Amino acid sequence: MSEDHPSRLARLRARFLLLDVNGDGYLQAADFDLLAWRVLDALPVKPDSVQAAALREGCRTYWQGLVTTSGKDADGLVSFVEYAAAIPDDAHYTHYGQPYARALAALADWNEDGQVERADFLSCMIAMGFAEPQVERIYAELSFDGAVPAEDWKAAIRDFYVSAAADIPGRLLARRPV
Repeated sequence: MSEDHPSRLARLRARFLLLDVNGDGYLQAADFDLLAWRVLDALPVKPDSVQAAALREGCRTYWQGLVTTSGKDADGLVSFVEYAAAIPDDAHYTHYGQPYARALAALADWNEDGQVERADFLSCMIAMGFAEPQVERIYAELSFDGAVPAEDWKAAIRDFYVSAAADIPGRLLARRPV
């Protein structure tokens, strides 16, 4: 972990805290189910819709990739130390993380115009655990003509999970509100 860039470590900590939905200090399958349900409850989507099922499956897929690479002791729990030690690469993200990002953006882009409207972006991000002032800053940075392009949001999510660079759109997701 010593070779990690400080901004990457900040993203690791921020991601871990967001994914630890029940707040017990460990990631586990139940956290990813809870995350999906929190997002679904925040948006005007039917729980039995194709989009809702895709989000639940995306969360499960992300968990499977995480526990496979991070949970080496096979206890079904991933500590922050285990999480930080497992450095996902682009191929890992494409297989395990992209289904989650794709489903999340599709769910928030409920009218399928390729744009995530402000209210939906805010509701979704707050449901995921981001603080409202932080979400407002992220929205201001990513939005164009009153909405966030779904492709740009997916790219920011990818950067947040994979890139070690400091100057990326995903860096905004790791900032703590002031």
